[in-house]
Amino acid sequence: MFPDQYNFQLAINDFQSARLKAGIQEVLARITGKSTQLLSYEEVAEKLKLRSRTERGIQHIPLNAIVGSVGRYTDFTRTFLPRSDKDRERWSRVKAAFVGSNASLPPIEAYKVGEAYFVVDGNHRVSIARREGLLSIEGRVIEFKTDIPLTPTCSLMI
Repeated sequence: MFPDQYNFQLAINDFQSARLKAGIQEVLARITGKSTQLLSYEEVAEKLKLRSRTERGIQHIPLNAIVGSVGRYTDFTRTFLPRSDKDRERWSRVKAAFVGSNASLPPIEAYKVGEAYFVVDGNHRVSIARREGLLSIEGRVIEFKTDIPLTPTCSLMI
């Protein structure tokens, strides 16, 4: 087996483990009443009436501050575990590339609102970075000003 094929097979195994963990989180969420849902940037932007934006360039984004996504908020849990088997191929390819590149990922794109971040591009990279135990990820950041303090622990009851 070639190294790329080997890394891909390991990535598929890791994906299956992540899916299992996501399923367990979903069951526990039903019992505790605590949502595992990522926040929808679109809903937050509408509720907070976000308008003014500033380009902040490449920054290190704390992974635990990423709480939502632009358009893909139903594809991952709040801890960025994959929610569906349909992501297996893509997730595994990104993971195999990460392993094959000596653990470096291209920067993601993210919106910053208050202290919270929303992924514009790079949901799979965030998922894999969290799975690998990284604390931060590089990202191109666009910040939206808000008078309402939005923190990573906020829920959708804004």
